[in-house]
Amino acid sequence: MAIVVSLDTNVILRFLLDDIPEQTKIASYTIDGSKVYVTDVVIVECIYVMEKVIGLSRQDVTKLIVNFLGFSNVIHNQYFLEEVIQFYEQHPSLSIVDCYAATESKVYNNQLVTFDKTLANQGGKHVTSLLN
Repeated sequence: MAIVVSLDTNVILRFLLDDIPEQTKIASYTIDGSKVYVTDVVIVECIYVMEKVIGLSRQDVTKLIVNFLGFSNVIHNQYFLEEVIQFYEQHPSLSIVDCYAATESKVYNNQLVTFDKTLANQGGKHVTSLLN
């Protein structure tokens, strides 16, 4: 039985960004050499860091993450994360966290309530502002 390795945000970032060469080498060895699992929250944090901290464009972030999740040895919440990333790509005024919350509430058929007017306007019919 093969061991599945769960990845932390910083390992994925080193792998994708190649910004600390000695850590990138270790991350690449780990990711290339085994089945790896990434949680939704780790992917959301990767997206946030690449966009807000590092300053990559939303298009570059999306491309990097989609390519990474496409590796055959990367296990993730395929349907849900793909829908979140697509929503994120299509709604540039919403944060990745807002996109995740809106998508999750839609998938679970929940009503999402918010004080965020942008999220209420762009999140979908299932998102309601508490400021009305």
